[in-house]
Amino acid sequence: MKKTFDYISVLLFFSLTLAVAVYTFIFSEGSEEISISELPKSTENYVARNFPLTENWRSLYSLIITSVGQNRIGDVYVSENGMIELLSSIDQDKTDRRTADFNELAEAHPGVSSFALIVPTASGIYSSLLPVVITTIDQQKLIDDIYYKLDNSIQTLDAFNPLFSARDDYVYFRTDNSWTEYGAYTVYSKIIRKMGFTPIRLSSYDMEYAEREYYGDLYRKTFYRGTNPDFINIFRNKNGSFVTGFSAWSEGEEFSSASIYYTPALNSGNKLDVFLGGNSFEKYRITTSNTNAPRLLIIKGDYANMFVPFLTPHYSEITMIDPEKLGDKTIEQAVDVDSYDQMLLLSDVDSFCR
Repeated sequence: MKKTFDYISVLLFFSLTLAVAVYTFIFSEGSEEISISELPKSTENYVARNFPLTENWRSLYSLIITSVGQNRIGDVYVSENGMIELLSSIDQDKTDRRTADFNELAEAHPGVSSFALIVPTASGIYSSLLPVVITTIDQQKLIDDIYYKLDNSIQTLDAFNPLFSARDDYVYFRTDNSWTEYGAYTVYSKIIRKMGFTPIRLSSYDMEYAEREYYGDLYRKTFYRGTNPDFINIFRNKNGSFVTGFSAWSEGEEFSSASIYYTPALNSGNKLDVFLGGNSFEKYRITTSNTNAPRLLIIKGDYANMFVPFLTPHYSEITMIDPEKLGDKTIEQAVDVDSYDQMLLLSDVDSFCR
């Protein structure tokens, strides 16, 4: 019976594909012409410009797939409770190289206290909710294996257990592959003591609803409409912002602001860029009013931007370096590592293993 439903869904999909393609060919007057030589790099843009009701069409495909009992669209598991990007494999060579790189960096700068925080994705925390036919990596074991290969001088910080304990709360977005600001706070409140500080209580923050109808990357991958949209919170310290300046650099260009929250991003297609302007910069620098506090260097992955706001009350300066954006430069060419008191490797496990 299941195979029959699968065959029906495939036939429906390709029948609709043919019908819409014929409609597009016959009735799209003045549509943009494209030469064969341009196809490799232009096909996707051409389809987006000329294919009628692209989003509705992809939503229809998702509806057909889910209506016959399929909950996996590409590498995303979809349900009314949320979407989960599946982590089914990793590149072990790249993972080992990244681990060895951080070991070498910590060894070269023994005067800087080094920490590592590898964060699981939703696929790791909610693996028990996935159908048995979907296999995913045991992220707790994967993170433990990475930590085991780190030098003993590097203090490892646990993000898995705090997130797993809070899994019934809003710690991951429903339509995006990122953790929420509350998820970041949940981990911050558990690990910051190990870095030498007392956590700021949750009651010390006002939570601003910066966006109430957020559809993230996983929605744009699937156009599945069975999951409610997300909301984006900004945590505002009731004692005022400690931030006195913020700068970020990309390809030699500097972006400066008095705030770490880039609110114009809320009117763009990349609303999570409200946190530190997004992940397109190679270097970030935040100064605070805590002039006598330690200085922190972060080697960042995608999850770092939403974590940093909770660190600003504890440091005089926070600098972040994104190794993926440095090009031919090394971290030591981008920043004077020895001028910092602490160094933190902060990344979600998916980005780290990629």
